[in-house]
Amino acid sequence: MLAERAFDVLLLCKQRFPEDTPAARSAGTPYLGIRIFRKRSRPNCMKITGINVLGPKHGYLSFVEIHTDEGLTGIGATDAPWCIVSALVEHGSISLRSLLIGENPCEPRRLWKKMFEKWQARRGRGAEGGLAVNAMAALDMALWDLAGKAQGKTVCELLGGAVQPQVMAYASASLFEVLTDGSWKKKTSEELVRECRAFVGQGFKAIKSGWGNCFAPEDDDNLAAMREAIGPSIRLMVDFGCPAYWTEGWNAASAIRAARMLEKHGVYFLEEAMRPDDVEGFSELSKAVDVKIATGESLTTVYQFDPFIERRALDIVQPDAQQIGITQFDEVQRKAGAAGMLCVPHGPWTAMTVASHLHLLASAPNGDMVEYPGMTSFEYDPKLHREVSLNNFKIVEYPPQLKDGYLQLSSRPGLGVGNLVHEAIRELDEIYPRT
Repeated sequence: MLAERAFDVLLLCKQRFPEDTPAARSAGTPYLGIRIFRKRSRPNCMKITGINVLGPKHGYLSFVEIHTDEGLTGIGATDAPWCIVSALVEHGSISLRSLLIGENPCEPRRLWKKMFEKWQARRGRGAEGGLAVNAMAALDMALWDLAGKAQGKTVCELLGGAVQPQVMAYASASLFEVLTDGSWKKKTSEELVRECRAFVGQGFKAIKSGWGNCFAPEDDDNLAAMREAIGPSIRLMVDFGCPAYWTEGWNAASAIRAARMLEKHGVYFLEEAMRPDDVEGFSELSKAVDVKIATGESLTTVYQFDPFIERRALDIVQPDAQQIGITQFDEVQRKAGAAGMLCVPHGPWTAMTVASHLHLLASAPNGDMVEYPGMTSFEYDPKLHREVSLNNFKIVEYPPQLKDGYLQLSSRPGLGVGNLVHEAIRELDEIYPRT
């Protein structure tokens, strides 16, 4: 009784003197000068009472909030449209919501299993992944956030504790500008060099460029100019990616020729050089070249990663927490580590995803780098720059902190980013045209 009374006093203080959030500071709200992390004396009694799916109605990202009877909220995100995720989560007697309401959020691994097996089974489907798993991934992320907040622990602690207090972040950029009609235009060598120098000046120790199927002599010259601009100690990576891997006639021999061109520029890894499911092609490629070979962003289940890991077909696995969830990501990362592979996740597009990857990689010795938005690369398009900025720096109360090229592990509970900032979501909704 005394412990519960003391907890009530802390909650009263929290109501009268909120935490030091940007919103509270702008409103002139008084602050006690201490952090109050809400920790239940009996977390096993907590129940999920509600789930909201938020996001720009015409955008490509969705955000979720999971609410409890104790007033705590967990948050997550996925790279799938709001209209699809909201239908999967919220609507009908066979919705994902119906599988979670009344459950204890402090058991994310059990609830992942329940969502994955029961929702799939109701439709006679197996473990094929896809958009349904994307929706589950957002909920899984929110459950881990909630479990940490309920127990006063970080997600990294829930995963077993940190083996590294900070993780290198790499600037994610592109060779291309996307024009208003949707077509792509190559940046000039001068523009690429300017961006690379800016990233180094911002403290980044690694830079990746979305490259596509660009391996002509002029592209070779561009890579040479970029390497000269950043020097030998900065990591340089190339993303072949979609839709390039659908190029007619592209095969393992094509990828080997491209990778050998990259070798002379000291490229650290080549990403998605083959179709996402081409285990045989990746295996042939990785054995033939010195550049590290990476893939995984399009895979949404552990079962899809297993053949790559069992065949040692990659040097680097690239799961994405907002596509696959924290529970599955952790399993993939640890399996890969046991097979001698590094983990460099895909996905710099929301603060929740970056925070999830930070906690996951900090908990495992094969966690190498976290993808992070290279904002300089988006300066040509104010609308795109604003969108990426909102998703990464305004969408939550406490976005992950970058210091001298490394993401710092927060001591705040859960993902360490607080709650969603709904005003940022409303701003995102203004960016997208309504059709």
